[in-house]
Amino acid sequence: MEVLIVNPLPLWAQRIKARLRSTGAKVSVVDNWNHATEILEEAWPDILIIEDRILEKDAAGLLVTLRQGEWLPVIVPTDLGHLSGDSETISPRAEEILRRLEMIVTRLLGVFESAGKQSIRVGRLTIDPSRKEVVFAARRVRLPPNQFRLLLYLALNAGRVIEQRELVREVWGLTGSETEARELIKTYVRLIRRKLGWTDEANNYLQSVRGFGYMLRPPPRGRDKRPNHVGSDQPPEKGEPAGPATP
Repeated sequence: MEVLIVNPLPLWAQRIKARLRSTGAKVSVVDNWNHATEILEEAWPDILIIEDRILEKDAAGLLVTLRQGEWLPVIVPTDLGHLSGDSETISPRAEEILRRLEMIVTRLLGVFESAGKQSIRVGRLTIDPSRKEVVFAARRVRLPPNQFRLLLYLALNAGRVIEQRELVREVWGLTGSETEARELIKTYVRLIRRKLGWTDEANNYLQSVRGFGYMLRPPPRGRDKRPNHVGSDQPPEKGEPAGPATP
């Protein structure tokens, strides 16, 4: 798991880095948001820890950047401004802050590692979260990031009907009306079904539950037939949306 720390106080940034590296996380440190943006353009971390004064100053830029990339947790320590930036002595309050950051990252590390190490299987569908791969009916299918994240969330909740607003909230971190969520999810469901060949009831794993939402599960026994064609390794379809607008 990779963590990016944005903190203008070198001593505190290094203290946080040392504490988090003890959890096994890979940690990078920058002292301003401009440098952070350069890193985010090249690679997307799993967790962003940003000092509250930088957030207050560059909140608009942060939101623009986050909307253009992947979802990630953002941790904002709010007490560091009350602590000395050059003292070598760690006070009890400072130690408490470091301990809490370590605890949060350790918990997130457990979530990411448990999901990343296990392939998820639903019938003849297999999803590898670490490699971002989807295999259906023994064929690898390449999905764009937004479609992959939606399918992964459905697979993690296989057999449960999930409302459209929950999907939008949990997959993209967005909120909106029921109508907006329904139209957005319907677009991505249609694309996923087309890519995986789930175009008829005999092999449709992604089922619409009218008035409620969607559920991922194998078709009833005897109806799960291998499709004649599954789009594997094809380029993204022309006109395919790059990502959801804010509902």
